[in-house]
Amino acid sequence: MQYREPSNIGSMRAITPAVKVLLIVNVTVFLLEAVFRIPLTRFFALSAEWYRHLAFGQLFTYMFVHANLTHLLMNMLGLFFLGPVTERTMGSYRFLVMYIMSGILGGLGWSLLAPGYTHCLGASGAVMGVLGAFAAFYPNATLLLWLVIPVKAWLLVIILAIWELSETIGNAHIGGIANAAHLAGGIAGYVYALTLSHPNLIRLWRQKFRRAAPAPPATAASATRISRAEIYRILDKNGSQGMGALTHREREMLKQATRN
Repeated sequence: MQYREPSNIGSMRAITPAVKVLLIVNVTVFLLEAVFRIPLTRFFALSAEWYRHLAFGQLFTYMFVHANLTHLLMNMLGLFFLGPVTERTMGSYRFLVMYIMSGILGGLGWSLLAPGYTHCLGASGAVMGVLGAFAAFYPNATLLLWLVIPVKAWLLVIILAIWELSETIGNAHIGGIANAAHLAGGIAGYVYALTLSHPNLIRLWRQKFRRAAPAPPATAASATRISRAEIYRILDKNGSQGMGALTHREREMLKQATRN
């Protein structure tokens, strides 16, 4: 399915319901910590060993707490500019599913690929999922790399994926940035949107896999179904010469034919 070039990127009048809710929740949580000194990060941040304490809820809550104002602004700007277009394309419900799924898989990716660090927090994995979904829908849309360099969405995603992968392998938490979470979240969003924009893609992959799989070896049963003339020949031989004249293979084929 082809989508027209997106419009109204960054317009307040074009903001969508799910994006609005996510922006409000993230900003509210930050203000509760910064202004009212409520220590939400202590409970919401994703612990490196969350699985030992069965803290499954942290895979969701860590997306809504941020280390500082710069961290919050970077994530919310990405959500504000790319979120509404992506939400209008896939619908609010699917957008929320994609956003949360990307964030959760981002947290899982961080905990698996970046061990040895205390905690992970921020909406970066989920926002990278939004970017991945946007690129899947609008690969030729022009975005600004570092807010300066114009680049196609598909190329920007590739550049960021290579960067995040190299940093994950080299230093999985450089500068406090959870690169593994970015990488996993971006891949999740891209794959989710790709299946929506190409609904027959999974079916085509399954068909190609089945075609590539080797055919099962022929059995005595399949051989008897194919060659009825052979069965009639065996029956004639049995009627004229008796059962004792039949070979072992002929007896098996005759026995299989009578079962069917």
